[in-house]
Amino acid sequence: MPTRLPEKPRAKSIRADHHHTAGDDVHRRAVIDVPKKRADDNADTDKIDWLALWALSLAFSAVFIAALVYFNEGDAQGAAAVLAGTAGIISIALFITDAPG
Repeated sequence: MPTRLPEKPRAKSIRADHHHTAGDDVHRRAVIDVPKKRADDNADTDKIDWLALWALSLAFSAVFIAALVYFNEGDAQGAAAVLAGTAGIISIALFITDAPG
């Protein structure tokens, strides 16, 4: 049984029928000349002080937990212990690490 496949690939036949114009060359150059993003262009995350963000998130979490303990249980000493413990953890972390450059 004969097949109905073309004798040459479709892309080549389309390319052979296509006439180049000045606009095609400009478009082709614009696509080729797009600068690729280098890894060092993404250096914005290097400027973020991640330790400070960690300390802030830990502090907000501690305040929330302390508020739950204080208002739900009425335990002022427990709430103070949560805040003091969190402050101790943050101070140790900030003391051990180097200052951001």
